[in-house]
Amino acid sequence: MHLFRIDALADPQSLARVAGFFAQRSIIPSAMTAARDRGWMRIEVAVAGLALHQASVIAAKLGEAVAVAAVEIEETMELAA
Repeated sequence: MHLFRIDALADPQSLARVAGFFAQRSIIPSAMTAARDRGWMRIEVAVAGLALHQASVIAAKLGEAVAVAAVEIEETMELAA
């Protein structure tokens, strides 16, 4: 399981753009959360079944997206169903 932590501008399009990024690649996240803090939004997306290289490429591409300030990935244990 990979957890993507994305810091983006608190803009109405930020969450939709991040979700759309995964949808365009036919990736269904296991979980997705978002929280707003002042002018920023922290979006966390958990995705199962990715190789480390694939997760790294996705993180790099997310980092190039409009309104995204930073992206971190963490390899975690699988979430309970």
